[in-house]
Amino acid sequence: MSTAPSTPPMPAVEPLELLYVTNGSLLTADRWWQAHHYYQHRQNLHYQSLHHPGIVHGLGVRCIPAPDTMPSELRDHRWIEIQPGIAIDLVGNPIVVDQPITFRITSTVVDRPITVYVVLAYVDPKTKQWSGIPAAVVKEEFRISEWTTPPGPEAVELCRIQLTSNAAPLRNATHVLRPGPQDLDLRHRQRVQLRSQQPVQVGLISQQQDTPLFHRLTALLKSVAGLYPSLAGPTTIQAIALVEDERSTPTQDDETSAQPQLPAAALLVLPYAEAIALTEAEIERLHTYVTHGSTLLIEYADNLDSLSHIQELCTVRAELQTAIDDLQSVENDTELGKMRQSLLREQQACESALEAQFSAIRQPIQQWGQVVSAWEETLSPPPLDPLTTDFTQTPFLFDELPELPTGAIHLMIWDNVVLAVGSFSAAWTRQQFERPLPRSTLRSAQELGINILYQASLRQQMVKAQQA
Repeated sequence: MSTAPSTPPMPAVEPLELLYVTNGSLLTADRWWQAHHYYQHRQNLHYQSLHHPGIVHGLGVRCIPAPDTMPSELRDHRWIEIQPGIAIDLVGNPIVVDQPITFRITSTVVDRPITVYVVLAYVDPKTKQWSGIPAAVVKEEFRISEWTTPPGPEAVELCRIQLTSNAAPLRNATHVLRPGPQDLDLRHRQRVQLRSQQPVQVGLISQQQDTPLFHRLTALLKSVAGLYPSLAGPTTIQAIALVEDERSTPTQDDETSAQPQLPAAALLVLPYAEAIALTEAEIERLHTYVTHGSTLLIEYADNLDSLSHIQELCTVRAELQTAIDDLQSVENDTELGKMRQSLLREQQACESALEAQFSAIRQPIQQWGQVVSAWEETLSPPPLDPLTTDFTQTPFLFDELPELPTGAIHLMIWDNVVLAVGSFSAAWTRQQFERPLPRSTLRSAQELGINILYQASLRQQMVKAQQA
């Protein structure tokens, strides 16, 4: 079942040309059409820029008996009726069906079941072949047709039917969410809605086949349409290779010649184990992607022993902090005061051990700066507190990071690199842990993922805005 519309192309950047008319100007049919084309172009530009194509309202489909006026050989159980309604197509043309339309399905099954698509398309009255001189006023027209292959984006789908038999009649679906063969399937109809102004694409860099990260990222992108629609875009994950194509290598005279070959992904995701194994050439290629606007997300989730040790240290630190808070008001020269000082020293030792763990994790990533000098300044300074960055404040605000059964999530954030310590992506899908996660945990993990997508998309837009 379709859950979100695919992202239609943006309208072409073409000037609006207005016919300038003065007293005494000669009026011809061509100039009349040119004048009206200006207003039609403006209207289409508005719809195409701000909306996804689809059905505005109406345009229901139902099975009906064959009309009495049909000859006997056509009076079968393959007739449907399209109800009045309005749709907008891919380029912004309004399609108005002002009265019920009867339509017969003519496709037949030969040796295997087929899927028939019933679609609606706009017909430009200027391109219609008139049999005679048209009236002074003509209605804009439309075309209803059936396809046996998925229709192109320029058509508006009204319904689809899986045909398994030529003799069995078509039926209105009893279970509309689970239609069967010969049933009208209305699940894939797209409704007109606001266009995503910041659609985000994700790329995965991995040598593994069918890696769990692929399915987890797909689940995250599917959640975007419901949680933050302005980011909604394609839910397919691009496979990104760090092997540079020689044909796309930029020359000294044209530093942007490789840009069209770069992935459109705003966020590139890379498992930690593969990140620290990159060759110098792959690191340089990765830096090229990041330079052109992509943000890199690295997930440290496979070393369970290290994650377990970090979780133990975090638990001890929290317990020490609770004990210290309980002794906050005691005098330093008392026994309880001495105990508090001892707890403070233990807490400092725990903090040092945690910092050593995190330093060991981020050091191989920071060493990328030794390969690409432009990354040295970016990765060398200590990462900021993640709770003070835009990644944890926009569009969703966090005062603490999600807590998973394997431990809390820890983020190390640079300008264009996010290093996540913990099974962050596992919380984007179901049944990734021994016990089901509470809904609040799932939602928090998804919202944090959307924050990363948002910042990656925002950064990509601003970087591209400064390029030719």
